[in-house]
Amino acid sequence: MSFSKGHKTNVGRILSEDWKRKIGLANSIALKGQISPNKGKTFSKEWKYNLSKAHRGKTPGNKGKKASVELRKKLSDAHRGLQIGSKNPAWKGGITPINAKIRASLEYRLWRKAVLERDKYICIWCGQRQGSLHVDHIKRFSDYPELRFAIDNGRTLCFDCHKTTDTYGNKARNFKI
Repeated sequence: MSFSKGHKTNVGRILSEDWKRKIGLANSIALKGQISPNKGKTFSKEWKYNLSKAHRGKTPGNKGKKASVELRKKLSDAHRGLQIGSKNPAWKGGITPINAKIRASLEYRLWRKAVLERDKYICIWCGQRQGSLHVDHIKRFSDYPELRFAIDNGRTLCFDCHKTTDTYGNKARNFKI
């Protein structure tokens, strides 16, 4: 482990006997970084087994758990304004296009998930179930802002089928309605 300049460690720190008793150290050598408090200790197989048995089936923190939509909205509202706009250290003067902001929003992700669930995670053209599934707007995202989050304006397509649409990628620039 490397330390940056000015990083403070306990090396060379001298503590009073009263403080040592409070933190439960028999000697201050462990605090000086010379000897680990567990150095030389051996743990029995029974102790190790009991410890692993106590931790079986437990995941640390919220690992593997999905937060509900309500909780995500509450967290979003709580963090709103903390590092948004010019308050963010990575601020570059507001160069993010509005469409990029919309596509990164919670509402857009919920729309995408709703379309995938409606189509049962299957490409509606070829029936592919696995691989890269895209959610495509039937009427273009940029041309119909009022239909951006309409579930009936979305469809699930695999990558290959999505490439064949008239509005995919650079073809969208030449697309005339």
